[in-house]
Amino acid sequence: MDTLAIAEIAGRDSVAAAIAAVRQRRFTRLLPTIALTGTETGDRKAPLRTVDTLARLLGDSCEVLEPVTLTDPTLWAAMNARYAAVIRTRFGTWSPCLACHLYLHLLRVPVSWDAGNAPVIAGERDSHDGRIKLSQLPAGIDASIRVLGYSGVELIAPIRYARGAEVSELVGSGWAQGGGQLDCVLSGNYIDFDGSARHDEEAYEGYLAGFFEPIGRAIIDAWRAERLGGPAPDYAAIVAAILER
Repeated sequence: MDTLAIAEIAGRDSVAAAIAAVRQRRFTRLLPTIALTGTETGDRKAPLRTVDTLARLLGDSCEVLEPVTLTDPTLWAAMNARYAAVIRTRFGTWSPCLACHLYLHLLRVPVSWDAGNAPVIAGERDSHDGRIKLSQLPAGIDASIRVLGYSGVELIAPIRYARGAEVSELVGSGWAQGGGQLDCVLSGNYIDFDGSARHDEEAYEGYLAGFFEPIGRAIIDAWRAERLGGPAPDYAAIVAAILER
């Protein structure tokens, strides 16, 4: 049976997730997707090498198609930057990382729709061996799964509970966490001088319920309307409408 999945491509964890998903779900084809925010720095060819590595590791077990690059800096800015002051005042928390992975997941939704609602494979992990990442907090991963579910697309996170050693077993021990991928100019924005990550759980829950999930659903609705002949979405206006409720 020919089964297609969309693979989110970033670094080591994304490759491990794709391999795990192929083993668990028996996908026969993967469409690698490289999503950009506009904040990347580093070697722009790194994601393409990651796709090559994925194809090599999968061998004949799954066909890896030519990668597709996705980006919408206007959407990223509306979700993560334009209303930063309003979001912080309203919910008591803000970082450009909080909704960044939601943006990355959302970019795959139209691709999935065009491919018959093919599932999306993400390398999300609840914990990076004890290190907190605000873009991958457990409640945020759950919320992203719900948002994509609203679009009719399944978001698969097959290594969500994996430890670093388990990821290494999938991709090889020579690939260090964070290696071989693009960096972000905003990296570490929530890290204190002592290396700790500031995070208010109660404020974050309010942010998820009041902004994160509503904006994800609103963007999906706007894309659906556009496909039916409606206007191109005004992302800043959509975000403002959510925050003005």
